[in-house]
Amino acid sequence: MISTLKLIKKIIILNIYFLIIMTSCSDKKNNKDYFEPEILSNEVNFEEPIDLSIMNILIYPNQFDKNSVYLDTEILSERGGEGDVQISLINDDKLVASHSIKIKSNISNYFQSFLISGNIDFDKIFELNISALEGEENISNNRYSFHSKLKIEKPKIAVISGKLNFNSPFIINNLNTEYDHFYPNPLDGNLDITNFWFNEYDILILDNFPSKPVSDKWLNLFLKKIYSEETSLIMTSRFDQNFNEIKNFFPIFGLNTKDNIDLQSLNSFSRFSKQSFKSSFIISNELYNHSENFKKQLVDTIDWILFDTNIQHSFFIANSNLKKNKSIFIYGYSNIVDLEIKNFNVELLQNDSVIDSLKLLYNPISGYYFCQLKARKAGQHILKIKENNKLIDTININIFN
Repeated sequence: MISTLKLIKKIIILNIYFLIIMTSCSDKKNNKDYFEPEILSNEVNFEEPIDLSIMNILIYPNQFDKNSVYLDTEILSERGGEGDVQISLINDDKLVASHSIKIKSNISNYFQSFLISGNIDFDKIFELNISALEGEENISNNRYSFHSKLKIEKPKIAVISGKLNFNSPFIINNLNTEYDHFYPNPLDGNLDITNFWFNEYDILILDNFPSKPVSDKWLNLFLKKIYSEETSLIMTSRFDQNFNEIKNFFPIFGLNTKDNIDLQSLNSFSRFSKQSFKSSFIISNELYNHSENFKKQLVDTIDWILFDTNIQHSFFIANSNLKKNKSIFIYGYSNIVDLEIKNFNVELLQNDSVIDSLKLLYNPISGYYFCQLKARKAGQHILKIKENNKLIDTININIFN
């Protein structure tokens, strides 16, 4: 991992590069245009009708909020049109985002970003629409429908509370995802977790559970369930908890099971992993009372569980139409936040011969890799993306005249 100072220097240099090559983002969250527009000369050709068209669409995850994604689009205005237009994003025939931009006669390229969250169905078609300018005749390229392979994956979590306590609401309020909560009946103290056995979860949190020793049979069924379903486990406990109530759970967290272990000697947030299984043992009398520090550690622990151990990259073509001698935009992103800035090599092949090569660079502002190239000939092409000499992705594209 590179040092913080070197990372900052690389980010500054890389941002300058992006400003020169393709201009960079400015403010996604406010839905502002985030690329510098291309200024046309004052000599505008009015012989052909004005035309708006959708050139490129990028949809990629918000690396810092798994419940939202970004969508960027580039709009081309040709032959001097002017006026306000509305950009609308539709998903499953429902409006999910919109924004208006002002088209000027001396500006050709416009860039708009949307931050999408909420009820999005990624199995349904997305459609981007631009309202027509006055005098615009061809409106067929003002609409673009597409599917996205990207999905917002919300982890499903179960919380089992052995005894309701002040830590319980603190844990639940900081989950920021779907969860089921199983807890004792306040009247008779019986614990009903029937639904837990018939549902699968990504993470299980044992919140001061158990409050009394469980049987070997129960524990074996419990272990069989979480291992077979690859459910990760977090256990929260108190320093004054009876050691005999929880000692049989210790091997799950990679902890020593010797008798009369001093709970005070344990790390407040311990982590254990074996192959794909991950677990964390948290011990604190007042988890809720250490709000900022413990909230961060709890969130970091959940993120650590959810992050894949291996970085995987996905790459896509952003263009709505692929034509020769026109810029082809390639972008991609990784499944986790990677602070190492990498350069990938991109080769454009036709008939098994490399006809162009360039670098795919990481933009730390947007969190994705990005580059552009031009194909000089029409026909079938292959894009090969490599890290050093290792092939990591291949994309087949068809270029039209």
